[in-house]
Amino acid sequence: MNYSFDFMYTAIKNKNMEYDGVFFTCVKSTGIFCLPSCKAKTPFSKNVEFVSTASEAKEKGYRPCKRCYPMNGPHFYPKWLEKIETYLANNLNRVVLDLELSNIVNLEISTIRRHFKNKHTLSLKEYHRNLRLEKARKLMQEGKTMKEIHPLVGYQSVKGLKLAYTKHLGIM
Repeated sequence: MNYSFDFMYTAIKNKNMEYDGVFFTCVKSTGIFCLPSCKAKTPFSKNVEFVSTASEAKEKGYRPCKRCYPMNGPHFYPKWLEKIETYLANNLNRVVLDLELSNIVNLEISTIRRHFKNKHTLSLKEYHRNLRLEKARKLMQEGKTMKEIHPLVGYQSVKGLKLAYTKHLGIM
């Protein structure tokens, strides 16, 4: 590592992703190590030391941050996110509540939303709506009518499905 302490500390204050994997931030007061871009509160400089690798941080007794997942790199998505995606895909016939998703993986809904949006750049509701409307489009191509389709994709009425379909897909 050829960077000065001040340079690296400035990088973590600015949450600079450019240095993810180049060095790791070890926080003495918490015993945690992070990527330079970690969104957690910036620690005081007196509580920080820098290392070159994640394994070096582990050897020094630090544990990985549960917010930025430094062991898996900057573009890591937690495994529980797949459970959420599967659940949404298997429940196209209704609107899925936040509480249901939270109970599936036993996490706060804000954590689920944050990771989901990082991966898909869509909110949970937008993603689920897109899945439902895509299924409606496929069913229409198979020759089914709107009256047959609307309960299968979670819409209370034909009019609601038509409005959503026209708004989001731009066609009818």
